[in-house]
Amino acid sequence: MTEIRIMREEDIEACVHAYRSAYAAEPWREEYEKTEVLKYLEEFMAAGSARCFVLTEDGEVRGLALMMLVPGIDAPYLRIEDFCIDAEYHRSGFGSRFMEGIVGEAKRMGCDSLLLGTQNGFPSHRFYLKNGFREIESALMYREVGGDEERRPYV
Repeated sequence: MTEIRIMREEDIEACVHAYRSAYAAEPWREEYEKTEVLKYLEEFMAAGSARCFVLTEDGEVRGLALMMLVPGIDAPYLRIEDFCIDAEYHRSGFGSRFMEGIVGEAKRMGCDSLLLGTQNGFPSHRFYLKNGFREIESALMYREVGGDEERRPYV
């Protein structure tokens, strides 16, 4: 049975595995240390406006979604920061089911939209288009703020 629910502390280890698996696959081929991902997930879950969900099948984590609830004048929206399915389950329909569940959760939260950034030409770009997202006139901007020696851990 497939379930979409809020991420729990006991899900963390499985979520670390799913995250590392998803990003180690094509086209990203990114290798993350287990401790890095664990810290990222724990800090994300602790953020006040964070909304973290898991997709499970028969109780086993298959994917995770890390989102921020952003207030708005008329209604809040959810910004999807990370959405991933364990690579073993790519192209099996889990991602689309998960996204539909997130749409339902966003409606229950009173949100009027979902927002995310992705890279053109990547499978994720095609996935989001297939699942009802559309491109908007916008520019994603980036600016470095200093080297590692200047950064301090945030509280």
